[in-house]
Amino acid sequence: MSQHVTLLPPPAATTDAHIDAAIDAIDTNLVPPPPPLPLSLTPFAADSAAPAAAGTEIRGCTGESWVTLIIIRPPSTAATTAADCRQGVTGGTFWGPVRELRKLSLSNFSRNTHTSFNPSTLESVLAIISSSHTPWTHGDTISLYSGNPAPEDLIEQNTTLAKLVHERSITHGHFAAWKLLADLTSPDSSSILPSELVADVLKCIAVYSRMRQTDEDSQRRPTDLTMAVTRELTRDSIYCVGAKSLGGKEWVGSAEYTPEAQRMWSDTKFAVMSPCSSFAWLGPQHKTISREDLNAADALALLGTVDYDYDRDEAYSPGFADAMEIGRSYIADGPRRMQAFSLAAFLNLDVQVYVRQMHENWVAEEKSMATDSPRCEISPADWFVTVVADSGSLRPFGYETSAVYKDSKGAMFGALFMGHCFDLLFDRISSNAISSVKYLSATGITQHDVHTAFATTVADRTARRALGVRDLALFGENSVFSMGVWSSFNGRYRTWERFVKYMRQLARSTDPKAERVLEMASELRVLPEGDTAHVEELWHRATTPGVEKTLIRRVAVVQKPSPALELMLLPQPNLCAACELGFRNALEASETDQVHVAAQLPSASISSPAVARAAAIRRSAIFATEPTCCDPCASRIGCWADSSAHTVLTALMKSDQDTSASEWMLQCHGAWAVTTWPVSVATVLSGFDLICLATQENGAMGQRDFVDC
Repeated sequence: MSQHVTLLPPPAATTDAHIDAAIDAIDTNLVPPPPPLPLSLTPFAADSAAPAAAGTEIRGCTGESWVTLIIIRPPSTAATTAADCRQGVTGGTFWGPVRELRKLSLSNFSRNTHTSFNPSTLESVLAIISSSHTPWTHGDTISLYSGNPAPEDLIEQNTTLAKLVHERSITHGHFAAWKLLADLTSPDSSSILPSELVADVLKCIAVYSRMRQTDEDSQRRPTDLTMAVTRELTRDSIYCVGAKSLGGKEWVGSAEYTPEAQRMWSDTKFAVMSPCSSFAWLGPQHKTISREDLNAADALALLGTVDYDYDRDEAYSPGFADAMEIGRSYIADGPRRMQAFSLAAFLNLDVQVYVRQMHENWVAEEKSMATDSPRCEISPADWFVTVVADSGSLRPFGYETSAVYKDSKGAMFGALFMGHCFDLLFDRISSNAISSVKYLSATGITQHDVHTAFATTVADRTARRALGVRDLALFGENSVFSMGVWSSFNGRYRTWERFVKYMRQLARSTDPKAERVLEMASELRVLPEGDTAHVEELWHRATTPGVEKTLIRRVAVVQKPSPALELMLLPQPNLCAACELGFRNALEASETDQVHVAAQLPSASISSPAVARAAAIRRSAIFATEPTCCDPCASRIGCWADSSAHTVLTALMKSDQDTSASEWMLQCHGAWAVTTWPVSVATVLSGFDLICLATQENGAMGQRDFVDC
């Protein structure tokens, strides 16, 4: 039985004092970075002795820790303590003498910690700054912070800035150093990382650092609903579902997702990725970045695939190495927006590596976070910040101006929240700490479907705003569209297999909770005045006691999708004669179908192949929920729907090339909107997951909570 993690002590809200205290208390044996350890080569069983030439590798043991050093350049003196060294295990570059090397506890790397590239992140940035001929700060800023006169020479000022940030990393931690870098970089310098963004990262790290284990039972839902996660390829039972994946293999050989199309949604140095992976990391930014910057931005965005462990696959090593070099080159000499984008990409990578290590530790110890416990004391405001900072997609926040950060961040929270509504089953049985539906369930409001109402409110308000977009979209708002359609059609979440099987179980259940889920799914509700309030205000409302009494019925515009006969050309499920006829009829029934959207969409958007395919897949799934369809065939139709879902994403990838930001976002909205009628798919998935007994076969989710299948 899995165990939970809760937060101790429980402040009402995370103040700056709480942040500083939490940062200071972080177990910095977790990466990055490990704590300082006074050390000479004496305790090492060293493979080579110092002094050493550049490129020499030294391996040794400090008693409990193995450390690999690579000499970047020869020491200025015969003393090894003058050498600059790179710590090869964590991938961080550390300045200073060997006596200031960091310790890396073996207990934190007992699992597979191999990575095929060396991030270098913050220390690489500091090395660039210290030798830069471009002003990164002002002497007055340095003097005000340090209390000492600042050097007049520009390079010396930059070097002083780098040293101050480096010292901060030693005394207060890696992420506190990022915050100082953002604070000391002057507003009129050639590069600036939004200070508020880094402050949000610190809050996120503070929340993670205070997580503690508790004995709460995660499987305490006493209903007759059950779901087991399995790796079995044939799943004709409605009581089991496939494991979370990287999007399947059905896209291989696709006539639409050709090598040329793949290159448009990737980087030439990265190995081929599934549409699920490419769309997840590039979709949110493709209408927010200027075309002249997009190739470099895409390469940097794919650093985010450390979330999928692509950095541990040698096939992707050239891509990661190239992306790091692109980032360093822009930081050293690039236009402000791409400098800031690159800085945010490096910061983002550090957060991902840090969080991944924590998750791996939890998987090893069979722990998870008790955000659904009454003892969970994360304030809604802190949760809001933590979700965004943990997103793995901070890069475009650097590209945008600080003036729009609040609006963009708010929309990004809504986008991520939409994904949480679809992913709850896997969040419940895995180590994932960041699940907004689990978080809200502690208050009891999820039983009223408030979470789906909030997500739908954000999606609809953003769609109506998209009608007026004339140029680039806000990153957060573009993410609302891409995340909505991606969550529905990524194959990763087994959305349609789960939907079919959940609906059949709910219909047969005798539990009143199951009946309530079906009622809520058939009458989707939203928060009132959704268009006039900021997303953060909507979130505050959604977490206020009694909010369920304020919900109103969703008002939608009804439009008709186009046929999607091309889906008939895909490999079809093996069905009995009666079910095969019903399945084919459902696929072809576009004339009687409806798509309930937030506003009247342009004909080019509603008639797009993406919307047509999404609607056809939904029609087939709806048929599979009906009593006239038998259980084995229904299960196979659900699996077929997920295996065909990549065609919705590839259609959007193709249309990205010749549509405006507004047109493309509205296509995404239309494709997502098919999941809101005649039944709210998000309500069914999350409602079932909240009250079912969720289990997994031994090892079904793998070491990292997903498998590449």
